[in-house]
Amino acid sequence: MRLVEELGQVQGVTIGEASRVSGLPVETLRYYDREGFFGDLPRDTGGRRRFTPDALGLLDVLLRLRRTGMPVEQVKEFAEQIRAGDKQRAGRLALLRAHRERVAMDLAQLEADLELIDWKIAAYQAAEDGNDPPPRDAAARN
Repeated sequence: MRLVEELGQVQGVTIGEASRVSGLPVETLRYYDREGFFGDLPRDTGGRRRFTPDALGLLDVLLRLRRTGMPVEQVKEFAEQIRAGDKQRAGRLALLRAHRERVAMDLAQLEADLELIDWKIAAYQAAEDGNDPPPRDAAARN
């Protein structure tokens, strides 16, 4: 989901609209804002937060980092490094490279788990059909 593409509004959107497109509860967005994830969000004349395209783009990245298992404190650190500009680029790279390595390991484990699940389905289906289970290949045994 690309939040900026979905809303595409230059002046920014309300917290309710940001909640709708991100799938996050309004209270979570308020928490992220209070914790400084977005820097200083602009406010409308009524004092309500306006999520700018930059804030929505950052939110999209932060959601993906959280969804892939990055702890909230590291996500916050990443957001702070973005706001610090180019002088923190090396820190962002290190953080993202380490996270990518963890995600790749998790993905490899999930693929192995899925192979086992597929084999179990085939074995149970074979039993239902009165056949012998298929052989389990070496990759699925690990």
